[in-house]
Amino acid sequence: MGPLDTQRDLGNTARCEPGGGRGNGSGVRTQGRAAESVAGPRAIGLRTGHARGKWVWTRWTRWPFTPAVMVIAALAVVVDVVTAWSGISFGTLGRVPISPALPLGLILAAKIGLNRLGFDRANRRAWREFLIVGGGVLAYVVAAYAANIAGTDEAVGLLLAALGEELVYRLAVIILVGALAARLLGRDWRNAGEWGMAPGIIGLLVGSVVFSLLPGHIAQMSDALRALPFASLGFVLGYAVLRTGALIPAAIVHALLNLATLTVFAGDMTVASRNAISTAALFALVIGTVVAGLRLGILRRAPVAVEVPATAGAEPAISPSA
Repeated sequence: MGPLDTQRDLGNTARCEPGGGRGNGSGVRTQGRAAESVAGPRAIGLRTGHARGKWVWTRWTRWPFTPAVMVIAALAVVVDVVTAWSGISFGTLGRVPISPALPLGLILAAKIGLNRLGFDRANRRAWREFLIVGGGVLAYVVAAYAANIAGTDEAVGLLLAALGEELVYRLAVIILVGALAARLLGRDWRNAGEWGMAPGIIGLLVGSVVFSLLPGHIAQMSDALRALPFASLGFVLGYAVLRTGALIPAAIVHALLNLATLTVFAGDMTVASRNAISTAALFALVIGTVVAGLRLGILRRAPVAVEVPATAGAEPAISPSA
């Protein structure tokens, strides 16, 4: 938006034309009694105006839902939570149990569409630097972990565990809770892009809380305050996914944190080093989300009109007719 448009400011009730005639000699002529009434104190009190922009997210990602998607999402959440607390799994890779919910999560992803989960060309381009650098770092860390810590099976198990938790807690839970919140608020629940802000935030909060209450995470908490890092991690990962639709960047960060944590448990990394890696990875994910939002056109500068009062003695933009 450029300088304040006088015609628009008057609500188009008065027509302004260039030329002489009645007015203030400024080259603008107001016609009719409507101009006199509308161009009163407000117009006289304005000398000029300008626009400034505010960055805003226009929507969440576009995920279409059907009743079948909702059922699969609910099953994935229930199966993962129940089996995690019951100690039931498909077996282990190294020391890492493989959740029975993993196939349900993969079916859910297929029903939504892989292109809508970051595999389309636009999303790959939007996240390209993060995918190249993050993917390269993850490949190196996996190889180092397999060679020096616990073998290939456990390294692959940690990758699958991260992917499975992303499918359940950054996809299924957010879909269920967000769609329910949208329905209760009278909004279109069938597509995340139509939810509006509140249902998405509710879904992210619930997903992060449920993620924090998994038994493996609770075992690392000495008090309630220790739950905050897990909840914060879940929220940041979920925000990146729900904003851009891309699941893989969040899975990369999650897998890196899993590998770093077990390396600490093995005594081959200090807690301070793990914290530094976690901070760097999450910061990169946040920056990647912003860049991806700009490239996808869902993070935009929205113009905001600013009215500037006339200075003393300055000629008003419009004067009432004589």
